[in-house]
Amino acid sequence: MCRIYKALLMKSQLTNAGNTIVPAYLALLARGLSIVKEPSAFTESGMIWVAEDTTTQFSAEDLVTLLGLVAMQETRGAGWQASDEEIESFFAKYGVP
Repeated sequence: MCRIYKALLMKSQLTNAGNTIVPAYLALLARGLSIVKEPSAFTESGMIWVAEDTTTQFSAEDLVTLLGLVAMQETRGAGWQASDEEIESFFAKYGVP
């Protein structure tokens, strides 16, 4: 197999690392959210990221996780919580976290 063909078959890969922080921040801004970093007694770092719009506030220890919360609500809506059936299905497939 030639190298060019092999390169075309490779999947793009994205891994949570230091180079995803700024793109996550920019993706949050592109969604129209305001973003601040605030002190928090509940986090290991002592700080928490907060993003909000006119209807919702999201908070997480890092920007990639914060973007994940926003994406979860965008995908699942206001009823983002998993149902009992969804939880049971997850545990059956992957075990208890």
